Amino acid sequence: MNRLYSNISVIKRILQMEVHMLQRTALLPALLGILFLSGAAALLYGRHVMVAHKATLDSIHQDYQLRYDELYGQLQADTSTPKGKTAYISATHPAVVDYRLHRTVYHPPAPLSLMAIGVSDMATWYYPVSVRGGYVPAEEKVSNPEHLQTGNFDGAFLLVYLLPLMAICLSYNLLSQEKEQGTLSLFVVQKGNITGALLLRLLLRYLMLMAAIVLISLAGVLLAVPQQGFPWRDFLAWTGVAAAYMALWMGIIWFILSWNASAAVNIIAMLGAWLLLLVVIPAATRLTTDSRYADDTAGNASLQRSIKWETWDLPQKHLLDSFYAVYPQYFNARAYDTGTTNLRHAMAYYELVERRMERVLSRQDTERRRNMQAVAASWRYNPAVYTQALLNGIARTDVADYAWFHNRVASFHYGWKQFFYNMHFNDLQFTAADYKAMPVYHPAYDPAGPARWMQGILYLLLQAAAWLLAGILVLLLHTNPYT
Repeated sequence: MNRLYSNISVIKRILQMEVHMLQRTALLPALLGILFLSGAAALLYGRHVMVAHKATLDSIHQDYQLRYDELYGQLQADTSTPKGKTAYISATHPAVVDYRLHRTVYHPPAPLSLMAIGVSDMATWYYPVSVRGGYVPAEEKVSNPEHLQTGNFDGAFLLVYLLPLMAICLSYNLLSQEKEQGTLSLFVVQKGNITGALLLRLLLRYLMLMAAIVLISLAGVLLAVPQQGFPWRDFLAWTGVAAAYMALWMGIIWFILSWNASAAVNIIAMLGAWLLLLVVIPAATRLTTDSRYADDTAGNASLQRSIKWETWDLPQKHLLDSFYAVYPQYFNARAYDTGTTNLRHAMAYYELVERRMERVLSRQDTERRRNMQAVAASWRYNPAVYTQALLNGIARTDVADYAWFHNRVASFHYGWKQFFYNMHFNDLQFTAADYKAMPVYHPAYDPAGPARWMQGILYLLLQAAAWLLAGILVLLLHTNPYT
């Protein structure tokens, strides 16, 4: 028990001395000032992007509600007048309803999206869905998902890029400073535990930086003004990834310090590690992924126009036979009726154009998946990009999140088509009940995300533990590493 009290007393004295020393130097206040100013700038920029997305969503919802109220109200139009009769026919015709009340499916901003913008400022995050689906040319040129993950000055950039530099500035001279001041020899004479003392001092710096990043993250969540309560799961996951990533860097710093080199050699080695992990390895990975996928936005739009022209020239019976081969449930006694009062031919045309275009896009999607698999495979030796992907995933702004969203778009589009195909091919007219029964899109996030976050945190922590153990092993192999 006495030994325990003695150890606690030694730890308290070391921490008190370290705090006093850091307070006397101008380095810590300067770094914290830079960190908080940078954090404020990153949060304001992220909030600007989030507010723009929310304003767009509000505009979409308001516009849809106005169109819905107007068209739904036409069901009560006075059919004794020509104008009222036209309004009533429009309100009951499936093609008019599909055209004027098409749904817009969207990927809403998550509570922490302002902390990690990811590709949300470039990727298509809302789509108009109608029977006339088909390929929608993207507004952005997403030629390399891994490259786009590090393109904004946001909270994730601050954590991934700037915090390791601050940790290096605070820690590069931990061992060499003790040697230069002569306190190391005195500590050895007194048979102190040098390894434990150095780890304790490194832990203090780690906790200081983590406290700063937690404060910035908390400010980001509050700045987002979450409407469904405080997002504890996302916030804890963000903090966990930040803690694991910073632990990894502290492990690397500890490993470099354990070689007992001078302060100049230490800082060169640490900055070299920073360049290697955050610049060189990501650039090398980029070279391998760029060759796997080429942007085909303009080519796809041109190809779709050609497919439309070719498909429109097909005989009507050929188009309808192609449609009924896929949807036999809509074949009935009036299957080939193509009079002016129905749009069977048009529905079959849209369906065949979409299926022909899907054959082209499926090949490109295969290449994109291979590209993403190559990027994911690089994470085992690319922790910086892995951390960026984890943070983007928590903010729901990662490339994988938008890929999952696009799958939901396709699923909703299929349900929307079936609803209107039933109306068109059975010669049904819209009623008030049909308006209420139209498919409604419910936005959601990938449920597999939290499992990926936990896996990433554990992997980063294992890497951090490996570096720490390697540093301790280096110290043990030296006969007298502190002189």
